[in-house]
Amino acid sequence: MSLQISCEKEIKQVEAPVSTSYVDSLYRQAEQLKDASKIDAAIHTNYRAIRLIKNRTDSTYSKILRQRIILFGRKRPLDSALDYSNKLLSVYQKSKDTFGIADAMYLKGFYFNKSNQKDSALFNAYQSVELYKQLKDSSKVYSRSRLLTLILQTIGNYEEAELTAIESLNYLKDKPENAEEFSGIYNDIGNFSKTRGNFNEALYWYNKALELTDIKQYQNNVKNNIALVQMELNNFNIAFDIFTELREDSIYNFSNDLRYKSRILSNWAFAKSKLNHPDAESYLLEALEMRKQKNIAYRLNGSYIRLAEHYADRSDPKASNMAKLAYETAKTYNNPDDQLDALSVLIETAEKPREYAILYRDLSDSIYSVRERSKNHYAKIKYDVERNRQENKNLKANAIIQELQVSKIKSRIIILLLIFMITIGGFYLLYRYQKRRHLQEKEIATYQAELYISKKVHDEIANDVFNLLTRTQNDDFDPEFKPFLLSAIDKLYRKTRNIARDFSDIPVGIEFEDTLKDLLTNYSNKDTQIINKGVQGIQWETISENKQRALYRTLQELLINMKKHSQASLIMINFKMEGSRLVVSYSDNGIGASKENLANGHGIKNMEQRLKTVRGKIIYEDHLDRPGTKATITIPS
Repeated sequence: MSLQISCEKEIKQVEAPVSTSYVDSLYRQAEQLKDASKIDAAIHTNYRAIRLIKNRTDSTYSKILRQRIILFGRKRPLDSALDYSNKLLSVYQKSKDTFGIADAMYLKGFYFNKSNQKDSALFNAYQSVELYKQLKDSSKVYSRSRLLTLILQTIGNYEEAELTAIESLNYLKDKPENAEEFSGIYNDIGNFSKTRGNFNEALYWYNKALELTDIKQYQNNVKNNIALVQMELNNFNIAFDIFTELREDSIYNFSNDLRYKSRILSNWAFAKSKLNHPDAESYLLEALEMRKQKNIAYRLNGSYIRLAEHYADRSDPKASNMAKLAYETAKTYNNPDDQLDALSVLIETAEKPREYAILYRDLSDSIYSVRERSKNHYAKIKYDVERNRQENKNLKANAIIQELQVSKIKSRIIILLLIFMITIGGFYLLYRYQKRRHLQEKEIATYQAELYISKKVHDEIANDVFNLLTRTQNDDFDPEFKPFLLSAIDKLYRKTRNIARDFSDIPVGIEFEDTLKDLLTNYSNKDTQIINKGVQGIQWETISENKQRALYRTLQELLINMKKHSQASLIMINFKMEGSRLVVSYSDNGIGASKENLANGHGIKNMEQRLKTVRGKIIYEDHLDRPGTKATITIPS
């Protein structure tokens, strides 16, 4: 205690300047003490270093200050770690070091999360990720997104957590050395899908995670998750076989980790319970005794709830007692979901279930309110960050304009310039109006031409080819040549049918949502998965038919390019309304293409031309720092 007090005393007498090498040696000593778990001694050594350079603001001071944050992060409470994080942020803000600001905000998010201040944690973690995106630091975007994903998961915002995890994959380079990282992300996404009840989707991600990891312990963890999903799907025999394999594994038999052994034993015993094995109860109790040795509340809860369900399946009165233990244990670590699981068993098994039903209702309503508030808070954070970014751009632009006005423009010249600009603006607006009308007429003509071509190809060429195919089948030809001829004509017939379909009329209006879904389904297969978000949340009746057709053709061209060139296995398409604009974000994990190649593509030019006719646009982002193609389509509603 006296050591900590002496560290924090204010030093009134400033020592003479010292060399950076001496400060670095103190930094290394503190690191060695930290690694040896001598935290108080490490803090004292760090303080010796920081008091020698406390009036400096260079990188050495920032390094020592960051070390101090990490050291206080190993102690409780975390107030000191957060205070020094604010000091570090202030240092970086004064020097306008954006990389440093992003790092300091990450530290604040990390320690706010550890101290269970979720709103502040979420704000700082999101800000950190967004800053690293602006800096185009792919590795940092990926690694810092893990914290953001964890916080979103903790507050129950599983949809945003899953979206953040999937998006972070775009910033992780697809290299063999990153296989374990990909495996970890896939496992996380599987967990989110399982939590949301999407069990088949969870199995898909777990299997992808299993394919990429060579670490036995990680493989066992993923297999355990797969077995738990099989339990949810009532595939108890499959789950039991997996748990049996894990229990017979060498890691289980030679491990001293009671937490791991008790988890596998409990899950295996619960599978036996569902299969009505008579010895299931004894193994469930054995797992409980293992967990009592460690006395970790949430793990004890896992055993209590397993036993409660075991007894409930057999109408055993002990179910109610075990459910009460599970409920009381869950309250000690403040987990509302585990409390609800226990209350649901009590409602089924207690003699007087009414009080538990009321508790369940009130707690469920409370959880919903809290999670909705968290979702709204996160949406506001995202909105504020984007608004501040735009305001900063506007402020810079306004500063430049004011500087020009003060230094160069006199009042009379301003008036003349305004008159001139209004005149030019009027001509320009007239020109834009004429050009837009011309483009719209051209689009209508193009659309009618497409319908005409489609009809002619279908009614004349396709029918003629079909008649030729029928005649060829009936006429006598060389037996060796006839199959080849029939195959060639059939291929030609199918191609004409496909051309007719591609240029056929597009169902729009109230049918447009189904039209989009059909388009995405046509390009999705076992090698290419397309995930779409938000298509059902758009009020398509507010989007004009011309704009619907332009959006359809643009997405169709993107998907065609993906099939021909991208080699993508995962595509994400997100639909959302931002004010009065429809924004469609497209991204895939394919090989991508440079902006120059995209600009020279005939199909890409057609897309841009179509969007221009409805005042829309498409923007491609550089992919130098990550694989794949990313594009944003914007159309005013």
